[in-house]
Amino acid sequence: MPQTNLSLPQRIDIAFETLSVPPPYSYEYTFQLQFQASQLTLMYALHYTDRDELSEEEIWEEGFTQDDDYQWQGSLPEVWKTTLLEQWKKTQWLPPEDLRDASENALMLTTTLAEGSQHKGVPQPQTEWEYLLQELTQAVYEAAEREYPLHIRYLDQQHLGEKTILSLTASFLQRSVDIEISQGTRQHRRNHPWSTLAPLLTTMYLLDYQPEHANPKSPTQPGIYLDPGDGLWYAFGTQVTNPGNSDSLAKLSRIFSQLLM
Repeated sequence: MPQTNLSLPQRIDIAFETLSVPPPYSYEYTFQLQFQASQLTLMYALHYTDRDELSEEEIWEEGFTQDDDYQWQGSLPEVWKTTLLEQWKKTQWLPPEDLRDASENALMLTTTLAEGSQHKGVPQPQTEWEYLLQELTQAVYEAAEREYPLHIRYLDQQHLGEKTILSLTASFLQRSVDIEISQGTRQHRRNHPWSTLAPLLTTMYLLDYQPEHANPKSPTQPGIYLDPGDGLWYAFGTQVTNPGNSDSLAKLSRIFSQLLM
C-alpha cells in the first residue's frame, strides 16, 4: 500500500554523538528538519564535548580554539527533501534503549508524522545515515558560505607533452557532480550522478599524502597527478602513496579512467 501524506514525516529531529573519540575532537550535533512543500528548512547545532578536561593550550595545540561550536538555520533545495525522505522510507528502526549498546557513535531520530504522532528509534543501517548526515553537514556549510563546493583535479601528463586534465566540482548543497575534461585543444563538460562521488572520495581519502613535497603549480614533468581539493598537485607513487599493501592508487586510477570515458 502506498504511503499517504499523513504517514510521511512533517519533522525529524536528529541527535548524534561520538562515543569513542577523545577531546578536543569529540562532539555532538543536532538537526531539526522541517519538510515544507518544495524545500527543507532546518536548524543545525554543533557542540564539542568534554573540553573542560583539557587546558586552553592543549586545545590550541590540536588546531582548535575555545569557540568552535556552530549553529545555523535556513533552507536547502528540494533535492535534500527528496533524499532524506527516501532514506527514511527504507530505514529499519531499533528501539531507543538500544543506544545503551552503542560503542562508537550514538544516533537517534525522532519523527513527527503529519497526523501528529511521534516515533523514536535508532536507524538501521546506521552507517548509511551517518554518511548521509556528513553530506548534509557539508550542504549546510555551503549554504552558510563557510565552505566552497569540493574541487578535485586529475592530470595525466604524457611523455610527448600531451596531457589530459579532469576537473570535478561536487556541490553538496545541490547534490551535483560536474566534470570538465581537457584533452589537448578539446574540452567538454558533463554531469554525473551524485552516486559517482562516494566511491571516489572513499578511495581518495584512504591514500597517504605528503603536502610538504607537493607542487602548488601545474606539473610539467611526465606522470599522473592528483589535486584532492587543497590546491596542491601530488605525484602518484611519490607524493601520494598507498597505505600499507593496499591497491588504492590503482583503484583510484580506474575510477578516473571511467570518468574520462
